[in-house]
Amino acid sequence: MSKNVLVLCTGNSCRSIIAEALINKELEGINAYSSGVKPSGNVNPNAKKILETNGAWRDEYYSKTLDTLEDIEFDLVVTVCDHAKETCPMFPKPIPKIHIGFEDPDGKDYKAFEETYKEIKITLLPKVEKTLKEKQMNKNVFKTNEGVKIKFTGVVEKQQIVKMVENCATGQCECMSDATKKKISNMQVEGKDGNVELQLTGDVAKEEIEKALAKSKVLNKD
Repeated sequence: MSKNVLVLCTGNSCRSIIAEALINKELEGINAYSSGVKPSGNVNPNAKKILETNGAWRDEYYSKTLDTLEDIEFDLVVTVCDHAKETCPMFPKPIPKIHIGFEDPDGKDYKAFEETYKEIKITLLPKVEKTLKEKQMNKNVFKTNEGVKIKFTGVVEKQQIVKMVENCATGQCECMSDATKKKISNMQVEGKDGNVELQLTGDVAKEEIEKALAKSKVLNKD
């Protein structure tokens, strides 16, 4: 499932626009948006030019306030200037935030924008990708002598996995086929939040369980 990233700066005319465009161009499965604490209302012509030159410009990019994006649920907020970091607004629910500051190219020649573009691509994009990966649930399925073991790490609550098992036991599970359910004689949950193991006992294939996990409404509720 795609993730939403907000890039925040002061004027929303140079750095945040370039970062928004680069994330959308280069990072698969991530939707980037940008806004300014005090937006200028205009995209710097050189920022637009560098993006057009690299095939990253979209006509939908413009300088705006955060309230224009209020219907979007963000998975990560990135501030790219110190002022935006210090005045980062509060959100209805906790959102991971990272700060990667870049020198403002506004008022400088085109070469400064080329440098900013390169710095954002090299520095910001890997950090955004790494941070979002750390903030998601990871599922690893292994075949064992007893059946199949699933290791859940990252953003996972033990109760979440317990709930999934309870749904299967009470017939509320829609992700697993009846044929697969009949093969499983026992389901055991162990571990703690952030590191949970689910042991399925029975003559069940790894591929069957991977398909079921992909369909699980409990695991994929977001």
